[in-house]
Amino acid sequence: MKLRAASIITPLLLLILVSAYAIETPRIVPRIQEIPKPIGEAFSALKKYFNDASSHFELVSADARTHTLVAKQTTTDDLTWRHWAFCETGPVQMIYKLQDGTVTVTVKLEKSPPHSTLASVSADFVGRYGLGGNQNTVACTSKFVLEDSILAAAGAAPAK
Repeated sequence: MKLRAASIITPLLLLILVSAYAIETPRIVPRIQEIPKPIGEAFSALKKYFNDASSHFELVSADARTHTLVAKQTTTDDLTWRHWAFCETGPVQMIYKLQDGTVTVTVKLEKSPPHSTLASVSADFVGRYGLGGNQNTVACTSKFVLEDSILAAAGAAPAK
């Protein structure tokens, strides 16, 4: 009887352990925060922010009907990039230098009562690293610094 119970429990434990390792956290996690402005004002503020040359963003699309904005930025500034994102590389690529990094930001706005807006900001970071003739493109993970600054530009309270 004990042998039979062990033969059932052992595969179940293995199945649970394998399943736990198979679950991976998503690379792109949206940052969500309430903005104390009506949705139209928040949309206009973000559209102005992404169109402003000092933000270094290129506004790709701004859909007033769905209240969704998409913007893109490419940078070669390694310090800014490391402040914004973490790029996991293999041991050989650790000595590579950032050639350029591209971030695509998607902002989705929803009405939130009374007279405020719920904003969701997600950033997709992709870094291109190189050393000599070797290059490697890496999908990076956000540190949420960029998302927080975009939310602040829209009028959200600073993140804690």
